[in-house]
Amino acid sequence: MSTKRRMLKNNGRNSGYDESNILSIYLKEINRIPLLTEEEELDLAIRAKAGDEFARKRMIESNLRFVVNVSKKYRNQGLPLSDLINEGNIGLMTALDKFDPDKGYRFISYAVWWIRQSVLKAINEKSRAVRLPLNRTNELLQIKKAERTLMKELSTEDPTAEEIGELTGLDPALVEDLLSISRELVSLDAPVLSDGSSLSSIGDFIEDDSISPEDSLIDAALQEDIEKILESALNEREREIIELRFGLNGRFPMSLKEIGELYNLTKERIRQIEKKALDRLKAPEVSKYVEAYIA
Repeated sequence: MSTKRRMLKNNGRNSGYDESNILSIYLKEINRIPLLTEEEELDLAIRAKAGDEFARKRMIESNLRFVVNVSKKYRNQGLPLSDLINEGNIGLMTALDKFDPDKGYRFISYAVWWIRQSVLKAINEKSRAVRLPLNRTNELLQIKKAERTLMKELSTEDPTAEEIGELTGLDPALVEDLLSISRELVSLDAPVLSDGSSLSSIGDFIEDDSISPEDSLIDAALQEDIEKILESALNEREREIIELRFGLNGRFPMSLKEIGELYNLTKERIRQIEKKALDRLKAPEVSKYVEAYIA
């Protein structure tokens, strides 16, 4: 992983370069590395799994720009972008160690989950004055993102825990608890120190919604894999309800009540169908793809 190591060496040795210059050089280097075709990726993944170090190096270097793209979504959380990228690179390498090309899925749709987890874990461990368990940090980010969405859609400044719960799939009681904890930690609009110097707010912690070419490629690979997973694990009605619930395959996320009206079923019946479908998707080798797509 020469590019990653070169950046780390520059961070430690070249005091004449500030972080932005080093990062700029790194980004120029990795943008010169061509992306892999699906056929090249499969061939390299099989060889890497068999212990071919050259294939492993090609797989990692060809996906470094995706790590940058994911890492940029978590800026202003107390860690500099270079640290987020390095943590994401660790997640990328972990993903390659665990990836099974025989499953028939694209590597990046598997790796995104590991990249995000590595970045979020670093943020949680290194930048929070009061730390939540990692799964709770993820849930709080989901809640705040849903809160922003509902504020726009419903033209309200105070979405209810029930409305947030319906959009995220989280229990309203948990939503209420996590919102209370976040308010006790710090006001979400209050300025907080970022990287020891500049000011930002908890609101800045939410992912950037802008779409880049890398986003589009990741989403295309994920969508292809999600379609395979849903078709193999669920019946037609379960698949449609999950797609509607989580906004998969180009659909807009809908509440249980809205889906119930669409199918002429009660809200509780839709909840039961959703739960049954999600239970089928909880196998570890499947859930990582699903989480990567709906996170």
